[in-house]
Amino acid sequence: MKSFLIKFIFSFIISQSFFLWTGPRIVMFKLDKDLEGARLNFREECGHRWVDGVIYSNPICIGDAASSRKPNPDFIYTIIPYDLRKGDLYVSMPVPYDDRYWSIHVHNRNTDVFYKITNTEIDIDTFKFIVSKNKALKHNLPIAYASSSKGIILVRLTMKHFNEYDKLDKFRRSTMREYL
Repeated sequence: MKSFLIKFIFSFIISQSFFLWTGPRIVMFKLDKDLEGARLNFREECGHRWVDGVIYSNPICIGDAASSRKPNPDFIYTIIPYDLRKGDLYVSMPVPYDDRYWSIHVHNRNTDVFYKITNTEIDIDTFKFIVSKNKALKHNLPIAYASSSKGIILVRLTMKHFNEYDKLDKFRRSTMREYL
């Protein structure tokens, strides 16, 4: 009985470790595939979703690449995939001027969030920051130090009523990113 219990516990630990290691990689692989599909497959009703490396999702079309993921329909999502093998990433994006919720989450390749900020933490109209793997990098802008070369930046902007979408879409499209 003792031998069976030890084997069971050992098998449980090994299988859980395997799923904890592969699960995030499967999620990111699926996201990469969906983002590439959004870049390649233009649909008139979805508008220009992929502009200069930034993906502007349209709430009407978000379900076509979401599969089992069901995003909150009250948010407008902006996604910025990055690959730090191309250099450090500089990002500049508008911050809402009213009380509307806005947040940035920067994710590593294993889906861990390593940097986040919301509009409640800053009092400026444009937020600029750098994503880098170089821990020795010093800059006057905030730096999000990544532990993997690839990942995504997820920006969420609250939409109080769907009729605000056009105005908010225009607002968020001043987002800019470039490799340094």
